[in-house]
Amino acid sequence: MGKLWDAIWYNAGKGPSDGNNYWRRFTAAHYVYVGLGLFLMSCAAGLSALFIGAVSSGARLVDLWQTYWTEGLIIFLNVLPVTLLACFFYFLTGRAWAAFFLSAAPCIILSVVDFYKITIRAETLVASDLGLIHEFVGIISNYTITLSGRGCLAIAAVVAGTAFAAVFMRGRLKNPRVRVSGSVLSLAAIITLLFTVYFSDGLYGRLVNEAAAREVDMWVEQNVFTSKGFLYSFLHSVPDAFPTPPEGYSEELARDVLDGSGDGSIDPEKRVNIIAVMLEAYADLSEFEEVPVYDWVYEPLQELRSESLHGHLLSNVYGGGTVDTERNFLTGYPHSQEYRTPTDSYIWYLRENGYYAEGLHPGDSWFYNRKNVERNLGMESFYFLEDFPDSNRTDDFFFRALTELYNGRDAAVPYFNFSVTFQNHGAYSDASTGDTACLEAEGMSAGTYNILNNYLTGIADTSRRMLDLVDSLRDDSEPVVVVFFGDHQPFLGNALGELGVNMDLGTEEGFFNYYSTPYIIWANDAAKAVTGGSFTGEGGDVSSCFLMTKVFDECGYAGSGYMGVNRRALSRVTMINTGSTAWVVDGQLVHSLEGEALELVRQLEWAEYYTKRSFSYGETGRERQ
Repeated sequence: MGKLWDAIWYNAGKGPSDGNNYWRRFTAAHYVYVGLGLFLMSCAAGLSALFIGAVSSGARLVDLWQTYWTEGLIIFLNVLPVTLLACFFYFLTGRAWAAFFLSAAPCIILSVVDFYKITIRAETLVASDLGLIHEFVGIISNYTITLSGRGCLAIAAVVAGTAFAAVFMRGRLKNPRVRVSGSVLSLAAIITLLFTVYFSDGLYGRLVNEAAAREVDMWVEQNVFTSKGFLYSFLHSVPDAFPTPPEGYSEELARDVLDGSGDGSIDPEKRVNIIAVMLEAYADLSEFEEVPVYDWVYEPLQELRSESLHGHLLSNVYGGGTVDTERNFLTGYPHSQEYRTPTDSYIWYLRENGYYAEGLHPGDSWFYNRKNVERNLGMESFYFLEDFPDSNRTDDFFFRALTELYNGRDAAVPYFNFSVTFQNHGAYSDASTGDTACLEAEGMSAGTYNILNNYLTGIADTSRRMLDLVDSLRDDSEPVVVVFFGDHQPFLGNALGELGVNMDLGTEEGFFNYYSTPYIIWANDAAKAVTGGSFTGEGGDVSSCFLMTKVFDECGYAGSGYMGVNRRALSRVTMINTGSTAWVVDGQLVHSLEGEALELVRQLEWAEYYTKRSFSYGETGRERQ
């Protein structure tokens, strides 16, 4: 026992009379003891960080801790970073206590911050957030933070582990060759694992916590993040914090492009109220001759088209990914992102020109992180299901609530409303359907008929309510423009394929069938008189990132400098499809760009990259705070 104690207290400066010869006998034993102890302590720290971050976001907080143990790889990937850091810092400093503290403290502190961010804002902590410390402190100052049991565990784990190592794992690794080679090898291992394992999208996509999927809604990005463990998911987010600039990009070029595009304000005499409604999975199946839809289903849509500027919206997504269309419309950016900080958008531009901006979605605020993203894109108020008494997800409720918001506005202030429906969200039952027939049943299986009829029943109701909203605004003395557009085609299983509709992306017809939804830009007489726009006729087919430019053009608004770049690109390139890397140039679908079209798209990408990182509406943004 005495010799074991000597091994533990190696190099403490005291020992038998034979001095260094005595200590050499216990060198190997001491390093085995330190290595094993440091390994076990770093594993405990990694598990502590995993435990602290084991909380879902959303309407129902669920402890995910137990689910991690059903997938051993999750445990391994979350503990390994702490152990490798401990190894690196031990060789670097030569001290066990320093190695533990420098590896455990950052991991546990980050997991605590993640816990509180989820609790307060329903957002996970990602690597790009580390550059936003000032904003984070400002947000936290608005809340009273009570240290939870998990927070106490974090502090206790770091303090106790560091103290134990300082007292019971004394001694310093002195051999310079061992320390240098150990530091280099452990750092090389860390870098290799980061690039081959932790940054791998393939592994991240394949690693599914099935037990967590039974407990929480995995459509919520934050839940996908936490279901895989905080440290692993945080490290996977690191590449996103260092986006690659587009080809040929420089800040100087981007500023030159933007400066050359102008930034015109809206003439107060031409300002109109704008209501934009994105319709969930709204598509016109009557355009497919193979689908025998009854005329009455889309009669309201046809009536609206006859008195509106209309065309097809070409989205990047199919059957899901609603927010890609939504955020492209609100920003004009071809490439969507999470928007975790205030970011230039057309909403901010309208607000700077005197508009009040608000919106509505009869869904949950945490879904797609709209609670935070809509605010960062400039919304002053955005309402969700929980904000209304007796609310539901139907269009009956949605259009009534939208009308109430519009009628309750301050009429002295120009008004912008962007709202998103929920009705018509899949899936559509193939087992049964209602009594109302929306299409001919002959020539299709019962399952296909049920799917299509259930979908079209909701679409018929939505179409009627769209027309009702427009009818209520026809004689309004206030100028108002209404924009309707579908976010993406519905996912109908093989129903369309069974009927012979071409959805093959390898063909031009199939491509447009796959990505097209209707859009309508309608104006009442008062808006037409104020703007001088006709708001009628064929508007052409455009990507969602170009739709607001179409609205501004019809209103006669120059828009922001970014919209000027967007408008120039639209003169030649009417579609930028990031879902399949395709463009429409001068009316032709192409899969590569050249000449002027290439230069216009490249300039748009430069402007997008620059404005996403250079918030232009500082004063307006501070008013929001």
